[in-house]
Amino acid sequence: MAQQRQQAGHLLLLDTGDALVGSGPLGTKTHGEAIVAAMNLMGYDAMALGPKELSLGADLLRQRMEEADFAILSANAVLSGTEELVADPYVILEVEGHPLAIIGLTRPPGEPLADFQVQEPEAALARAISELGGRADTIILLTNLNYRRSLALADAVPGVDLVIAALPDQLPAAAVRATETGTLVVAADQSMPRHSGRRVGRLVVTVEPDGSLSGESWASVPMDKRFADDPTMRDLLNRYRH
Repeated sequence: MAQQRQQAGHLLLLDTGDALVGSGPLGTKTHGEAIVAAMNLMGYDAMALGPKELSLGADLLRQRMEEADFAILSANAVLSGTEELVADPYVILEVEGHPLAIIGLTRPPGEPLADFQVQEPEAALARAISELGGRADTIILLTNLNYRRSLALADAVPGVDLVIAALPDQLPAAAVRATETGTLVVAADQSMPRHSGRRVGRLVVTVEPDGSLSGESWASVPMDKRFADDPTMRDLLNRYRH
């Protein structure tokens, strides 16, 4: 990651969620604390809440969110029996003078959760875009909705420049444009047992003066032996393992 930051003019590090627990023993053992610490070290900018984060329950999730140095987002996860959002629906960042908004959407869980409810994604996305009210030149959607559902959402709700989705049935070979809106859609990872962190989606794109995105180049990069372990990260994770 340090090398990528040196090479890139501007780099955003984003996660579509279901990252803190359930994908490996260290996250589960520490209830996500070790994963948040690792993401802080890597300099993440934002992540979307997934059902696995919600499974921590209200108290633990609040603690993990307080520990995070990055934005944890959801425009459609609310406390049970209320309309109170669990997290901020979006964050606005400045990139080379361009205000860029990142909206988070949570995938509805397969079974009820004690502390939370997840609202219908399409209406929540439209509401978040309306609340932004033109304050951002570029809008990115982070969501753990599956790839096909994300493509449909990109066509149904105009105003989004980029959708970063999760859980594809088959990893797409390239970035695509939604048919109706022209929204750029990519997938962050491929769903498989113990898959978390095995691959990283890398999108290179040009932000035009009006905030639109062009010249996209996307690849799914395997985190294999070509990449040496970062000693600081290794030390941090070892502290949690012992």
